[in-house]
Amino acid sequence: MTVLELLRGVRPSDDEDGEGSPATSWLPDSARDVLVGLATGLLSLLVVAVPTVLGWLLDPRPKASLGEPLGAAASLWLLVQGAHLGDGATNVAFVPLVLGALVVWGASRGAGRALATADVEDAWLADLLPRSVASVAGRWWGGYAVAVGGAAALSLAGSLPLRWPSLVVPVVVVPGLALVVALRRLAREEDVLGPRLQGVPTPDVARRAWGPAVRGLSVLLGLAALTVAAAVVLRWGSVSDLQSEVGAGFLGGLLLTGVQLASLPNLALWVVAFVAGPGFSVVEGAHTGLAGSTSGLLPLVPVLGALPSPGDHPWALRLLVLLPVLLGGYIGRRSLRSVARLSSLRTKASVAVVACLMVAVAVGALDVLGGGSLGAYRLSDIGVPALWLAVTLGAELAVGAVAVVAWDVWRLRR
Repeated sequence: MTVLELLRGVRPSDDEDGEGSPATSWLPDSARDVLVGLATGLLSLLVVAVPTVLGWLLDPRPKASLGEPLGAAASLWLLVQGAHLGDGATNVAFVPLVLGALVVWGASRGAGRALATADVEDAWLADLLPRSVASVAGRWWGGYAVAVGGAAALSLAGSLPLRWPSLVVPVVVVPGLALVVALRRLAREEDVLGPRLQGVPTPDVARRAWGPAVRGLSVLLGLAALTVAAAVVLRWGSVSDLQSEVGAGFLGGLLLTGVQLASLPNLALWVVAFVAGPGFSVVEGAHTGLAGSTSGLLPLVPVLGALPSPGDHPWALRLLVLLPVLLGGYIGRRSLRSVARLSSLRTKASVAVVACLMVAVAVGALDVLGGGSLGAYRLSDIGVPALWLAVTLGAELAVGAVAVVAWDVWRLRR
């Protein structure tokens, strides 16, 4: 039995017919929901704190107390949820997207545990949700916020101070997303969406463009991730040399490798920016694009050893900018399948362009969520310019999509 199940009071008991039924919780409903939210946050924090403390125990610093690794773990947990760390000119704002997604998924599981006890037959609250569901969600949210507040207080003991205004992300955004996921999961089984939510119309163009956009985004990020993996293999010597120079030890090396694997989507976005044209920067003054790469003093992150060597790139490499156009053609082809064969050019082009815009906006949003700062001065702005990437990628995708749609319409009119 897990901690969350214990808080819910789920214990089998026999009724008169001998069938198992859940027993009454040993806590009042309000306290139980808050504690489930608190336990959700604390369990997620432990996933970060345990390896951090173990690493400190294996290699303790002289005159350092246990509070330092605990504070560092709390800071890292908040960082993964989108909070910023730093003091003065130093700003750390980098979220390994895999870890961020896992935190939201774990929180959604905890929220689902709490919502499972809500009365879905209760009266509607403003025609949005049953009152019981809304109350449980609010109390769970409050408990999660208490866990975040405790982690923020614990971070004061570490050497990575928290930038307090950014605390709004782990307090509001992360549990909000988790509740949306949990409510969507509950809505598949129970009628918990009120008339206002059910009556929100989805434009037909957006509904038809959704499938092609998801497929296009999956192909784009999948190919970019494979490119990162291939670059690491091809330049394994440089990557392994940097790994040895870090001197993180066995456990520290495992943690460093895990963080780099969790950052694979972030690095995939760098590849997308490289191919689309804007390029990316690892440090100020070290830009990597289709035209070439400039050198700079790179941070000791092993995977950065896979970056292209400084200098001008062959002219033919600039032809890679055609890859997003070809992907746009694929999105256009998928969009044609989502509309009637004899639909007008306007309808077909609208669906294809909207699908391309969805992909571009998703890529830009992921880049914003991933952050772009690892310290001060030359490390204060790294990665990809999100807005410029979204605009450029959207235009390139749209060119390919519209070309495929126009070709399809021309064939029909022959």
